[in-house]
Amino acid sequence: MKGATSPVRRFAFAVLAVTSAVGAGSAVLAHDEIESSVPEHQSQFDDPISEVTINFGQPVDGVELALVGPDDGDLPGEVIVLSETEAKLVFEPLQVKGEYIVRFLAEEDGHLVGGAISFVYGERSGGGIGALTWVLFGLGAALILAIGAFFSLRQSQAHATEHADDQ
Repeated sequence: MKGATSPVRRFAFAVLAVTSAVGAGSAVLAHDEIESSVPEHQSQFDDPISEVTINFGQPVDGVELALVGPDDGDLPGEVIVLSETEAKLVFEPLQVKGEYIVRFLAEEDGHLVGGAISFVYGERSGGGIGALTWVLFGLGAALILAIGAFFSLRQSQAHATEHADDQ
């Protein structure tokens, strides 16, 4: 019976590994530790803004915020702590259209909370991979793993049958 469950375990582990790898790359997971932000994560707007507010949802200390522009360079800004749970990054009104990332780091109950949110000023460029692509990749990988597990299970059952016939 040990040989029959081994491929099933391998399949389950492989599916878990693929799901974890696909999920770990997701930007959504990067901001799960905050309660909200203004602008919201992955929002898009046409008018330039000059501030971003992060609500951590819990009291935090030592808040650090940084704005990264479309050219991957840090933009200057000032962090203003609004309350125990909120902080704001104030910067010059955006001039260049594109995707911006706000990185955050704070201490909450002795551990660090860090991550990022993103937003787009102007039109979204077609350069990034959308969520649908990641879902299709995950489904394709799961299908390949399922086929491999099926044939591995068949081979182990055939091998077990051969050994049972030999005895």
